[in-house]
Amino acid sequence: MKKFTQIGLIASTIALAVLLILPAAQAVDFKISGQINRAVLWGDNGNNSDVKFVDNENSSTRFRFTGGNDFTEDWRVGIVWEVQMESNSSVDPGIDIGENGDVGGLSFTERKMEFYVNHKKFGRLWLGQGDTASNSTSEVDLSGTTVVNYSSIEDMAGGFTFRDGNDNIITTIGAAFTNYDGFSRRDRIRYDTPKFAGFYLSGSYMNGQSYDIAGRFAYEWQGFGKLAAAASWLPADTNRDAFKQYSGSISFLHNSGINLTFSGGSRYSDDSRDNDPYNLYGKVGYKFGKWAFSADYTYSKNVGADKDKAKSVGAAAVWNVWESVEFYGSYRWHDLNRDDAERPLGVGNAKSLHAVMVGGRVKF
Repeated sequence: MKKFTQIGLIASTIALAVLLILPAAQAVDFKISGQINRAVLWGDNGNNSDVKFVDNENSSTRFRFTGGNDFTEDWRVGIVWEVQMESNSSVDPGIDIGENGDVGGLSFTERKMEFYVNHKKFGRLWLGQGDTASNSTSEVDLSGTTVVNYSSIEDMAGGFTFRDGNDNIITTIGAAFTNYDGFSRRDRIRYDTPKFAGFYLSGSYMNGQSYDIAGRFAYEWQGFGKLAAAASWLPADTNRDAFKQYSGSISFLHNSGINLTFSGGSRYSDDSRDNDPYNLYGKVGYKFGKWAFSADYTYSKNVGADKDKAKSVGAAAVWNVWESVEFYGSYRWHDLNRDDAERPLGVGNAKSLHAVMVGGRVKF
């Protein structure tokens, strides 16, 4: 681990030195952008049904400052400062079926606070709170329906709980499913190599002596279609992240509009599990004009508890009516099979859970 710490210090020193030698007269231009994403969410847990008004966690309400300048032909420096603002997130347990009122007021959460230094030949170095190398490697998706339907299926209604026939709570959708994506956003240093034939590598080092490695690929065939893929490995078994994990995804969009997406991931060397948990996800979609449709299936095993088997089937439609305005709708069925030994005494089998989300996202 000392070696990785030394590498991080050296990289930070280089980044600072580059900033100091750049011409002082040049400023970093910036702009403000963001989005509001609100939805109506209906759910039925087999005993009761309810309607909620939520912020869609698939792509939450947020605003950001971004900017950058090309200080020379080779060097570029930029900034990203992004904040999430949600009221009644669709993954918050407080929006569960039968709960009344709103969830504890407005949630104000940091997402990104970072700068980067980019050289055309040597790649890009990031420093601050932002995407780790492995973030989103389970979520490559060209279907056009990710605003309401992608491999992180728990984002749609993760706060709803599975219940037995006597209305006893077993667990939430958010705890029963996961796509085993990477480390998300953290305070870290990250390096991206230059792209070569659509491929590049990334690595990041974080607080707690955790680190990750990832590779990404994107290519477009003229007159045929597009392909995008990503994969990551989290080899750091540390006090902060006491496990190891790998994940990946691939998506293909044909010029006809037909598209296919696959994702998978697993966590291993996890002391909290007797059996290694994993997730598999598949989607088929069709895009034409301003419309996108998709249907998907996911299977998570040993995620919420050992011997858990969680399945979900979903369908979605998105209408990108104007460039920055889209409306969407999605239905999702969830099923959980939990072993008798993992349920409290007297709690029965989980009933299937249904959810429907209808809403819109407006970008600015």
